[in-house]
Amino acid sequence: MNRIIISILRWTFGYLTYVICGTLLIITTWMPPESLRYRMATIMSRAILWALGVRLKVVGTYPDDQSYIYMANHASFIDMFVLAAIMKGKYTGVMAEEQMKYPLWRVIINRFQAIPIRRRDREAAMAAIKVAEDRLQRGYQVGILPEGTRTLTGRLGPLKKGGFHMALNTGAPIIPIGIEGAFRFKPKTTWLLRPGPVTVRIGQPIPAERYQKMTMEEAMEVVRQQLLVLTGEQLAA
Repeated sequence: MNRIIISILRWTFGYLTYVICGTLLIITTWMPPESLRYRMATIMSRAILWALGVRLKVVGTYPDDQSYIYMANHASFIDMFVLAAIMKGKYTGVMAEEQMKYPLWRVIINRFQAIPIRRRDREAAMAAIKVAEDRLQRGYQVGILPEGTRTLTGRLGPLKKGGFHMALNTGAPIIPIGIEGAFRFKPKTTWLLRPGPVTVRIGQPIPAERYQKMTMEEAMEVVRQQLLVLTGEQLAA
């Protein structure tokens, strides 16, 4: 019963924070300088996580010396806010087309040049990857959740190839990012929240010179093994 009450209060507080901060964020996207919107997105994301009861801990530093492709595990709806809370520079992401159905969120992600992807349509998905490649070449950091959908078990699922095609086509370094605790906080199968710590670990960049010598499957396995360690699912060798 206590968890139900806590969840209702946290959802209410979190939603109000999202509406207020989201509205302010949209306003700032029309104001110079451009960097203001990204600073505001960081503030908004941290405020929403705090309101929901997430105690965020960041291990490592996200570099901002060039454009990167960041690949993170996908365990909860809060993953997007966790990632926005740690990003640097100008960034965007590839996300499921279904996210466009939420009015306020749709406006926000459009202002950040996000790329919707139709997961069950291979041609449309590859077209979205091409758009993401253009974003990279324009100096954006581009994020993708290579599992394609949230895990139902808390364990890392199979990785899809789209982000790796993007990496091979652009030569951008890949940064694996592991999020631990998000599944415990709010798995896909329940509306109940479990406030507590969420740790995000920023891995070492994988340069193009390394993965371009590999097959697609080998590059995917390198990222997968790093994610297993960064999420705490597997101990480092």
